[in-house]
Amino acid sequence: MNALSLLLVLPDTELAPLRALRYLFAMKTVHIKMLLKIVVTAASLSVFLVPPSALALPRSLTELEDIPDALTQTGIGHGDIPSINNYAVLPMNEALMSLEPDDPVFIVPLPDAVHIYPQKVLVWHEVVNEVIKGEPYCISYSPLSGSLAVYYARAEQQNLIFDADGRLFNSNTTLIDRNTGSLWSQIWGMAFDGPLKGTGLDILPCYWTRWKYAREVYREKENVKVMQTPRGGFRNYNRDPYGSYLIPGDNYYNDERILYPLQRLDSRMYPKTQVIGLEVDKNLIGIDINYVRKRKVVNFFSGLVPLVAIHDEKLDVARIFVRSIWDGRPPALFTWKDGQIQDIMTRSIWNAQGQCVQGNLQGAFMTEKFGIYAFWFAWAAANPETDTVPGASVVPDSALEFGNMAGKVLP
Repeated sequence: MNALSLLLVLPDTELAPLRALRYLFAMKTVHIKMLLKIVVTAASLSVFLVPPSALALPRSLTELEDIPDALTQTGIGHGDIPSINNYAVLPMNEALMSLEPDDPVFIVPLPDAVHIYPQKVLVWHEVVNEVIKGEPYCISYSPLSGSLAVYYARAEQQNLIFDADGRLFNSNTTLIDRNTGSLWSQIWGMAFDGPLKGTGLDILPCYWTRWKYAREVYREKENVKVMQTPRGGFRNYNRDPYGSYLIPGDNYYNDERILYPLQRLDSRMYPKTQVIGLEVDKNLIGIDINYVRKRKVVNFFSGLVPLVAIHDEKLDVARIFVRSIWDGRPPALFTWKDGQIQDIMTRSIWNAQGQCVQGNLQGAFMTEKFGIYAFWFAWAAANPETDTVPGASVVPDSALEFGNMAGKVLP
C-alpha cells in the first residue's frame, strides 16, 4: 500500500495525514519530496476525505400536496401539446440528409435499438410514448426548463401513457397520465396528485448532443432508429418557438429570462447553465456540463459515493461513473494527461465509456450513472438540497498532484 492509498482508506479523517506520515517514516526509504508533498497537501486532502453530505430528503406526501395549488396556468390545456405515440423512422443513410449538423438530438438506448429524437420535433410535442416488447417508456422534454428525462413508464401494474398537461411547476412541464389522470413532475418523475400520488418512475439512460456527433458515432452501427420529422400539419419543425441553443442573442435559451414563476432561484450557477442532475444513494448533485467539457475529467463525490465525470469527445457528452473499481480498495482518481484518461495510481489508460483499454487494469470497467438534463434554475428549484460540480464536492487539483507523485516514487 502506498501513502495515497493509506490516506484514502483511513476512516479517521483528522488523523489520516499524521498516520500517513508515520507510515512513511517507518519505510526503509523515505522520499523527501514525497514527505513535503504530504505536509503541504494534508489540509486539501482532508477536503475530499470527508465528502459533503447533500442529503436528498424523501418527498413527503405533505410536500406533494402543496404542488397542485402552486401550478402555473399558461393558457395551454391538456391536449393542446399532442404527445407522439407513433412515428416513422429513418435509416441512417436517409437521416444523414434530413438533419442539420448542429441540430440538437436526444440519444436513448432502448431494448430494440438506439433511438435518436430531434429536439426540433420534441420542442413541439414534449412527450414520446414508446412501447417495446410490451414494455412502456416515456421520453420527455420540457423546453422551458431545458430538461430531458427518460422513464420506464410502468407503475401499479399499468403501462402508463403520458401527455403534457399544459400547466407548469417551477417553469417545468407537468405531465398527466391517461390511465389515472394523475399529475407528475417531469423533472422528478414522480406523481404529485391523483391516484398514483407519491409513485416514482425509474430513470433510464439518455444523452443530449448534436447531430454531427451522433451521426459519426452511429453511422456504421446496426439497430439505430432516427425519428423522422413529421410531415404536414401547421407546425414548422424548422423553427424553434423559443429560439436556439446554438445562436447567442436575444432568445430564451441564451438569456436570463425565466418566463414563469419559480419558488426559489439558486445563485450558485448562471440560471441557464446546462447541468446533469443526478441522484446517487439519496444524494443530489447538479453537474455543469460545460465545466466537464473544459476540464475533460472531474473527480468528485455525491455524498459518500466517489464519482468521476468524463467528457466523451466523440459524442460531446459528459458521462458519470462510479470510481470504486477495486473491491476493498480506495476509489480510483483520474486525470487527463497527454490527451488520454489515466488513473493516477496504476497509469492505466481508460476510454470515455468507462473501460480500461491499456495497462495493469486492462479489461476493468466502471459503472455508469444516469440522470436528467436541465437548466440549473429548474434543477435547483426542484431540488434545493442539491450539491454542485464545480463546488466543494470536487476533489482538489492538489490532491491529484499528490497522487501523481505517489504513483511515481512509491511502490
